[in-house]
Amino acid sequence: MSDHTPDDQDTPPETPQSDPIDRSRRKLTGAALGASAVFTLSSRPVWASQCSISGMASGNLSAPHQETCEGCTPGYWKVCQHLSNWVLYSPTDTFNSVFGVTNYVDCEGTPYTLLDVMHLKGDSYSCPGNQKANPGGPPANCRAGTPFGNLGGDPISANLGFHAVAALLNAAHPNINYGYTPLEVINLFQDSVLNGQAAALKDSLDMLNNRGCPL
Repeated sequence: MSDHTPDDQDTPPETPQSDPIDRSRRKLTGAALGASAVFTLSSRPVWASQCSISGMASGNLSAPHQETCEGCTPGYWKVCQHLSNWVLYSPTDTFNSVFGVTNYVDCEGTPYTLLDVMHLKGDSYSCPGNQKANPGGPPANCRAGTPFGNLGGDPISANLGFHAVAALLNAAHPNINYGYTPLEVINLFQDSVLNGQAAALKDSLDMLNNRGCPL
């Protein structure tokens, strides 16, 4: 299943805002991410997983005991009929609290939820322009289709949060062989933002999230 639809089309990435990380929440594990470092992280054993970025780049998938690497797309996770498959995280959790940043708020300063961020498309963040957050979560009649329309642009880089939330949910689900834990996804996100590699990380997560959904 692929989400390479207008939801995912790349636009020129926004320049990262200065120091968007809430440093009191940071739990970093590795070295700074350069454009190539996104593919070569090796500071913890998990990075050697055949299904991690570095494992795939190093050719581990040709090993005798090849793993089936998986990942469901943002388009899968954001629709009403699949919200019941979210594990560990809720559609009402705020993106800022989970990822340890401060950028993801609407034009009135209300934090966007994880589900809201999955409805931030590839255009630029602007006020007026971006739509209000939905702290109450999806409407009660959310049974099929998408709960929200286009809420506006990503405040850091086009489609970054869109793919980061999907990566988080893939990593959290016990039936998806994603190659990362949720904390490692969060650390990747934080490092990439701090080091100006948001667009490169988005491209990597886009690839990981399109490896086939087993759910």
